[in-house]
Amino acid sequence: MLATLRILKALSASTTNVRPGEAKKRLAESSVDMVSISYSDLAGVTRSKPAVRSNLDALLKNGAKTARANLDMNHLTPLTPGSKLDISQGDVSIVPDPETLVFPSYSPETARMIGWVHEADGRLSALCTRGVLVRALERVRGEGYDVTVGLESEFHLVEFREGRPVPADRSGIQTQGGFDQHREFLGDVVSTLRSVGVSPVKAHVEGGKGQLEVDLAPEGAMKAADGFVYFKDVVKAVARRHRLTASFMPKIGADWWGSGLHVHFSLKDRRGRNAFADGADPNRLGLSRICYQFIGGILESIPALCAVAAPTVNSYKRLLPGRWNADAVAYGPGNRGAALRIPDERGEATRVELRIPDNTCNVYLMLACAVAAGLAGMQKKADPGPPLTFDASKMTDRELVSKGLRLLPRSLGEAIGELQREGVLKKALGTELLEEYITQRSFEVSQAADQVTEWEVSHFLDLF
Repeated sequence: MLATLRILKALSASTTNVRPGEAKKRLAESSVDMVSISYSDLAGVTRSKPAVRSNLDALLKNGAKTARANLDMNHLTPLTPGSKLDISQGDVSIVPDPETLVFPSYSPETARMIGWVHEADGRLSALCTRGVLVRALERVRGEGYDVTVGLESEFHLVEFREGRPVPADRSGIQTQGGFDQHREFLGDVVSTLRSVGVSPVKAHVEGGKGQLEVDLAPEGAMKAADGFVYFKDVVKAVARRHRLTASFMPKIGADWWGSGLHVHFSLKDRRGRNAFADGADPNRLGLSRICYQFIGGILESIPALCAVAAPTVNSYKRLLPGRWNADAVAYGPGNRGAALRIPDERGEATRVELRIPDNTCNVYLMLACAVAAGLAGMQKKADPGPPLTFDASKMTDRELVSKGLRLLPRSLGEAIGELQREGVLKKALGTELLEEYITQRSFEVSQAADQVTEWEVSHFLDLF
């Protein structure tokens, strides 16, 4: 544990001192009045402490302070009952990473950086979610590989009528008419993303009825995670400018498409080649032995991974069979009903697509856990078994089990139970962060338990 902390501290120091001089120069030469330093908390929410641009040396070195208790914020209330964090514990510092300096075109008076969470004694905090990802990536790098990640994000554009959310359009799935209606919005998103150093490769109508999708170019895992933080802020800011609300909520209503975050993984070896590709694959899928082992490791941990990748009670209204998300714990070539899909491209484009996450996750924790699970599979030479080659979307749970398939958790509470029993992800997250994470998510489960839906009232009120 001490060795890990030393590694994290060294990584933090080296990363945050890569280009401080250049960052200071760019800030000094800019016209911005404010510098916003943000971090992603355990609830997946981006928090920030904007500072007036004045003493840049101190700002870049020491960052901005915030109450340590703020790390205890959950989705519902400022502080979580049962947490070991409280208002007596003083401050932590959000120390900016100069590599993340951007000047968003939607907020020309403000520069932005993403920071590392440091404790009062200067240590990188065990609750710093970027630090968790760094640790996971370093373990993979120690095996001779670098992780590349591509993200595909679905979201809805929403209007409010009589206080109720309605889709911003009534278009169908991937229609030209839907695109024409939102062409100006999507164009603004694309240009604004470029102002924060994020490279979109697709921007289109997805499910229709207000649902759009933007796909981001593959990047190193940390850059991809930072870019995703900026991406969500850009989409919401541009939507406000168009007098709309952009929602990444997994499932807004029964007749709304679910919105997910599909995550594409590949590994590069020390020569920069795609380590997942193998044209001589005896299974004729074009996948390497390392790829199969990576898949096997993730499949073993997927029930627990759901607690991190799909971290809200609402997430499990999306993760149901027949919803084009993940019908079972399985992998399959081209199969959109598999939790891990193998897209058609091969050679240097060979990759695996994890389909269970949604946009409410903390992207750093989600990537760290998925990478840790894949690495564990590589280290123990996990066998993923045969791929899912049929359509399981119309099968019942009993039928899925009869085919030898494992089911995904059907609730956040079930996923939390899996996380508490699983070993690989517990190690990846660390004891302190894991305990706080489970406390927060368990509180949210308890708060949702007695909420009565309109569906229940409409079906049972007069029946009984």
